[in-house]
Amino acid sequence: MAEENLPTSINPAVDLRMTRRNILLRGIDIDAYLDQIVELDTGDGPVVFALNRAARPCAWMDAVIGPGAQRALRGKGGVRCTPLSDGVLRIGNADFRVIGPRVRK
Repeated sequence: MAEENLPTSINPAVDLRMTRRNILLRGIDIDAYLDQIVELDTGDGPVVFALNRAARPCAWMDAVIGPGAQRALRGKGGVRCTPLSDGVLRIGNADFRVIGPRVRK
């Protein structure tokens, strides 16, 4: 999920833990990369992901972030991914690279 999509207008203190997303990116509109293979590298080597489908925010978002959060996150709630490689991701700066389109079987 992209940090820029967090509904800070609803709750200025909203953070990744409240959205139940595993990876929060800054400066990358990850929702625009559906059906792509991407890699993230935080310094310990790249970790590759297939971006499968949009993560649909649920009503729980309204309960923990604030009323209207579910609606605010529609279409920009992040993506569901399949890891394609093992690796380590750390908090901090990361290199992001699009490898190419995801091939569906």
